[in-house]
Amino acid sequence: MKEFFGCHAEALGFLPDKEKYEAITASPDATLYVVAGPGTGKTACLAARLLKLVLVDDVPPDGIVATTFTNKAAAELRSRVLDWGFRMTSHLAADKRLSKKKRKAVEAVDVNQIITGTIDSLCEDMLMRYRDPGTQPPIVVDEFVAGTLLLRNGLFEDGRFRSRRFDDLLMYLDARASKFGWNVGRKTEVLAAVADRLIHDQVDTARYQQERDPDEKYKRQKLIEAVTSYREELDKRLMMDYARLEEEAFTRLRNGQLSTFVGRIRALLVDEYQDTNLLQEQIYFQLGRACAGALTVVGDDDQSLYRFRGATVELFSGFPERAAAVGWAPKPVYLQTNYRSTQQIVRFVDKYARLDPGYQQVRASNKPPLTPRANAPEGPPVMAMFRDTAEELAQSLARMLRQVFRGDGFNLDSGVTIRCQRREGDIGDAALLCGSPREHRGTTPALPGLLRRALLPDIKVFNPRGQELQDIPAVAALGGGLLSCLDPDARIEAAIFLPPQTRSTFQTWRLSANDYPALNKKLPRNFIKGWASRGGFPERVSVLELLYSLSAFLPEFHDDAEGQVYLEAFARQLSACEQVSSFRGRVITDPNGERDAKGLNLGDRSVRDLLQHFLGPLAAGSVDVNEDLIEDFPRDRLPVLSIHQAKGLEFPLAIVDIGSSFKSNHHSNRFKRYPIGPTAAQVMEDHFRSYTPLGVPQRDDVDRAFDDLYRQYFVAFSRARDVLLLVALNSARPDANIPNVAMGWRRDGKAVWVKKPPFIEI
Repeated sequence: MKEFFGCHAEALGFLPDKEKYEAITASPDATLYVVAGPGTGKTACLAARLLKLVLVDDVPPDGIVATTFTNKAAAELRSRVLDWGFRMTSHLAADKRLSKKKRKAVEAVDVNQIITGTIDSLCEDMLMRYRDPGTQPPIVVDEFVAGTLLLRNGLFEDGRFRSRRFDDLLMYLDARASKFGWNVGRKTEVLAAVADRLIHDQVDTARYQQERDPDEKYKRQKLIEAVTSYREELDKRLMMDYARLEEEAFTRLRNGQLSTFVGRIRALLVDEYQDTNLLQEQIYFQLGRACAGALTVVGDDDQSLYRFRGATVELFSGFPERAAAVGWAPKPVYLQTNYRSTQQIVRFVDKYARLDPGYQQVRASNKPPLTPRANAPEGPPVMAMFRDTAEELAQSLARMLRQVFRGDGFNLDSGVTIRCQRREGDIGDAALLCGSPREHRGTTPALPGLLRRALLPDIKVFNPRGQELQDIPAVAALGGGLLSCLDPDARIEAAIFLPPQTRSTFQTWRLSANDYPALNKKLPRNFIKGWASRGGFPERVSVLELLYSLSAFLPEFHDDAEGQVYLEAFARQLSACEQVSSFRGRVITDPNGERDAKGLNLGDRSVRDLLQHFLGPLAAGSVDVNEDLIEDFPRDRLPVLSIHQAKGLEFPLAIVDIGSSFKSNHHSNRFKRYPIGPTAAQVMEDHFRSYTPLGVPQRDDVDRAFDDLYRQYFVAFSRARDVLLLVALNSARPDANIPNVAMGWRRDGKAVWVKKPPFIEI
């Protein structure tokens, strides 16, 4: 052990702190429960623990499995393990103080064999590499393919989307009071959440449908019918979505069908455990049994944001009891030293976590306070900017950002100047974090959109999720251009089934393409005419080639960072169409051939599939710009993110919107600031939980809604490294009459920040 930490210091240039030392040095067969606050270096702790298992405990690298929640986090963990592993093994192999035998043993270590990834990549790897002889490997589909099949087989099949009672149940599960914004895309999202939850929470669907009330029974049967149709279509195609992949992996683990893989495992480490669901917990416990309880879970219940996706935070906070129930003796380890932020920010974040007495009831037991590192700078105080209107707020914020990133800095009354580093800094060091990054709420401009306009022309914003994808002008022009190429006279569109909203969007797109300047030049006009006539075309033509050729005429898709994300959404949806359609995303150009009942020949039917499975979902609002499409944020643009998107990230300057739209204490926005009823996350949880092994939640729905809001803003505030700025309207100040948990209100109605706000106003 001494040699390991000596190597750690010499090869990596530092030693882990006392908190991490406790986790790293634990025996290889220990069950560890690591509660890691924000910025406490959990990735470093995990990486060092992995390497200690290999270099000190002689655990074979291919006997270690480490998973985390997202692909980005998994890539970061793997990069850290490989970097540190190669540096430490090289250092040890060259250390003459060690015997030749030890140096030779170190040279033989291949840290590349350590298995790292997400739970889904682990399940896919298990089913791919260790499947039974003669069985097909899984075809795992992404959410684009899943969404396309949910739309087709879940909603449209048998006309389910027309059923008022089925629609009522979907609206209820989405906690909607009105049909404003209630479209096919949103219905598909709700149905997708249901399909996942039925598997992740192991819902007893037979018991769920045994409802005495005839109306409720009908609704539930329709819901299960829709999900079953979707699942049967996946099965028919030998496809699995991620939930089904996890279910199949668990089934095979439980039945002893993955014994070759399981027999290798000596240690399992799981990061972001607070975002785990019941099925994933059971997978981890099956693997944990295989390695005799050598399971390390790392997480932070204060940073659990994914209840709406089926995560059950109680599985983390209750891990000690759940692990003890299977015969393990988990050892708690607390990482409390924050290495990210200034002292001012760390104190603010920790006090916020302790603000509400009701919230303390659900936090991990014996959780210590978050503390700054010993040499952390004091930093400027947390700041707040209040203005009368969102327009004024955007203008003031834009002036400040120009001073910080393009001028001589922003001066506080205390004499402190805030400015970016001249050589390395840029506007990408700041970020605006919001409950939603949408630039409009209905017809009303929201802060992200107002700030975009206020920063122009010298500073641009990066907010690809700011608008509904189908409503973006460049997207509409590209969609209309594709329609003009594929179905110029809308003859095929008129002959096939499309929901009314899709038809309306198609019409808007066609008009947009006709009026779009970049498509009205001679070259693109001739290109579209050539495609429409199919003159001189081969028998089969790839639409992917059409997509990239047509988008080349639209500079927004190759010169603009947001446009590149939108083009990727088109490409991913076309890929989904290729997997769903028998024509594989190609146009058949032969005008002859047998016609179907609607008068469509083979070529027409190839276009039909493209309208229904490629452009249709885009037009219906079923395709969203998700995190997977956004690889990096451009350094020369201000990122605007939802708080969920920002999880796991850090910014030198974090601007958190805590009330730019709260003009009055109106009930319609209470769920965003001070809930009086459940949100969709709690409604769906309550709707299914009594039919699952988890049973009914112990806390009521409103308390859970409060808990989730406190967690949301805890995550937002803890993203700041050097400067934290809160922004809101004057009407939303702590001493105003709009209750708001982000403004220091407790659920018992007490506004803690009224007398002594923990910020200075600018």
